[in-house]
Amino acid sequence: MVISTLTIDINKDAPGVYTAHAMNGDVLVTDPNSYDRIEAAIRGEASNIPEAFACFVVFTYGGISTGTLTIAEAIARASQLADRLIELIAEEHRLMGR
Repeated sequence: MVISTLTIDINKDAPGVYTAHAMNGDVLVTDPNSYDRIEAAIRGEASNIPEAFACFVVFTYGGISTGTLTIAEAIARASQLADRLIELIAEEHRLMGR
């Protein structure tokens, strides 16, 4: 079975502890994995997607999305994507007055 787009939700459990859940719609497709950084979660989860399992991947953190990426692009840009997610969360907090 090939999934068109796999969604990987990253959640912060504690400082330096992030859990990633790979989802196909509302269905968990892999066991959750823990990472020490968002960048590591993006790179690790994208690298663990079996060939021919999914065509594209989307990462979310705090309700913010990276947008749809090829798996190779997610691996290559993991650092930039993590920085962008953090920037957007900070901007959301600023705009919401948190």
